[in-house]
Amino acid sequence: MRSALFIILLFLSMSFAQEQQSEADKRANLLGAVQVTTIHSLSEDKGSYKSPRRAMFMSLVLPGSGQLYVGGKQARYIRGIFYLAEEAALISGLYYHSIYRYDKQVKKYQNFAGEHFSIKEYEKAMNEIYDPIYYDDFKKLYGQERENYCKAFDRQLEAIEKCTNNFGKNPNYPNDNTKPHNSSAYYSAIASESFVLGWEDADAEDASRINSALEKGKYIPLGSSDYRDEYLSMRKKSKKLADSQAIFLGALILNHIVSAVDAVLSAKAHNNSLYENGVSFLDKIRLNSNFSIGENFKAEAGLGWAW
Repeated sequence: MRSALFIILLFLSMSFAQEQQSEADKRANLLGAVQVTTIHSLSEDKGSYKSPRRAMFMSLVLPGSGQLYVGGKQARYIRGIFYLAEEAALISGLYYHSIYRYDKQVKKYQNFAGEHFSIKEYEKAMNEIYDPIYYDDFKKLYGQERENYCKAFDRQLEAIEKCTNNFGKNPNYPNDNTKPHNSSAYYSAIASESFVLGWEDADAEDASRINSALEKGKYIPLGSSDYRDEYLSMRKKSKKLADSQAIFLGALILNHIVSAVDAVLSAKAHNNSLYENGVSFLDKIRLNSNFSIGENFKAEAGLGWAW
């Protein structure tokens, strides 16, 4: 009885082995050779393998760190230090020019306006020119910045409309005691030529000439002011400092990208130098395979690049 059972088990195991071998043969015929590698002798005194991906991400985060990670040659350390120094210089330049000097320049022209521009005098001067007959033309030609100016003092829509529509009609509002809540809109508005009469040294045009021009629908300057010209020069300088921010940010981004690319190339060059024989292009190609055994046999193959 035991002998018969042994013979039956032996027969079943042989059948199962043949079936597994048949399945293996089918897979081999289907996929062919999965991977072929070429082995080169490794020169250990040249260092260890460095990941190009890690080098790239390191330099993307902090330029130069990828080169220092790869190391191996003095030139890589020098380039790494250069990228780090350039990063520090660009960040310092961004802060100094686009933040420190810009803020200082803004305060300078704001203080200058506080000393030499009078809201009360501007409103009073515009009221003296105002003539109901030519009011529509007067508002059209000299009130382009009036709404933005009023928005600097009021938040309520009704108050803004009242201030805008009373252009030249109410010399008592706004006045020097009315503090703007929106300083950016205020300092931008008073730079307009229409606000020239608010400057302390304003040389006003004769009101009769202005009304004569309004009668014909023509525009003539309300006057001139050296203080306004100086104020415009200060604002222009602050704008240049603000624009430099984009230049510094662009240079910072470029430094990160260039350093990352250089780090990848450095890592690849370092890894190639570890082998006594150069690695060919074909040696870097890898065939990846994935087998899935379930209700249906499934095989997947993919082509990859070895870093």
